[in-house]
Amino acid sequence: MRKLFKNSILPLAAIMVLAYLGKYIYMVDGQLDLLRLCLVFGIPFGIPYMIFVIPIGGNPARSATILALNMILGAVFGCVIAVFAAVRAVIYLVWWLVSTVIKTARRKSISE
Repeated sequence: MRKLFKNSILPLAAIMVLAYLGKYIYMVDGQLDLLRLCLVFGIPFGIPYMIFVIPIGGNPARSATILALNMILGAVFGCVIAVFAAVRAVIYLVWWLVSTVIKTARRKSISE
């Protein structure tokens, strides 16, 4: 049961909370803004995969541009990772349900 919680319920709950809280960010005039959607889902999942290039020297505009590019690239990676995490969680949940039903059926057939 602990494995089910860690591999399925927790990732799905995190994605649902992000979707609920982020809808005020990625919904613009009733339309879905894909870049903002990617940022909302991508940044939490993509923080470990952001390409951190620390801008040294140059002017402040160059430094801000490099940091923004790092954030956008991390969000794109994180968006892909979030999709795979959601798919993996749903597959694990279905697998767990099917295996539980099969185990219960086997126990009933053995006891009879």
